[in-house]
Amino acid sequence: MEDKKVTIGEALKQVRLHEGLTQEQMAAGIISESFYSKVERDVHQIDANLLLDILVAHHIDVGSFFSKISNQKTKQEPDFDLMNQISFAQNKRDLHKLDEITEEIKNRKEKPSFWLQFRLENAYAWTLHSGDQIDPELKKKVKAIIVDENWNRTAYHYLSQAVIFLDIDDAYQLVNSAFRAYKKRPATDTFTLQFVAMIAVNFLNCCYHKHASKKYAELAIQFLRELPMDGAIGINSVLGTYYEALFNSDRATADEVADVLRKSGYVSLIEDTLK
Repeated sequence: MEDKKVTIGEALKQVRLHEGLTQEQMAAGIISESFYSKVERDVHQIDANLLLDILVAHHIDVGSFFSKISNQKTKQEPDFDLMNQISFAQNKRDLHKLDEITEEIKNRKEKPSFWLQFRLENAYAWTLHSGDQIDPELKKKVKAIIVDENWNRTAYHYLSQAVIFLDIDDAYQLVNSAFRAYKKRPATDTFTLQFVAMIAVNFLNCCYHKHASKKYAELAIQFLRELPMDGAIGINSVLGTYYEALFNSDRATADEVADVLRKSGYVSLIEDTLK
């Protein structure tokens, strides 16, 4: 008999019950319990990166999980598959692949979801280091979503990705707001630390490519210095040192850090800043 095909939500529920976890525990602070509940019921889709974060947080075998849904024929499958393709193309800075995905979406009968549109435009923005090509209405909607969020782990993660969408002045205001919120209610769990550190590093990258005021960069650099010592964000501290050298026109230090990153296999994190 053929194995029953399940949706992402059904697979998550199976794993959660097997692990004896509540929905709140399964969400792990990565997404809200309410949102997670809707994902389980297939009411909401979930970004591939967030899904992987949840699986990793509970030490769930990713390959085994995806084998449960590999043959699913639900309406969610195309978006889930495309989001994985988008993430891979973004990491490779593959504009040709992003263009292929754009054409595939255009040829579909149904209108793309907001989250699929966001992921695609976000991938283009990070690849091109510019949000200028993004539709103004989408920018406005993204900004409104961030502004409406209470600052928590999910909001930090969202801003870390969406900062490229914003004009640099708007980005500065929101990043500053996020940093103040974190300082008011500091959290030392690994995911929160990674997300707030990622906000700082991604904002520094935006500052570099948009030739922003040095005071904008100093905000993020100082924030990175004030974060607790944790191996999970050590690379972000190194990147902070690198960007500080760039903004101080300290070529010697920048080259030293770049050399360490190159020898350690992390040079891709700054490749877009190397001349």
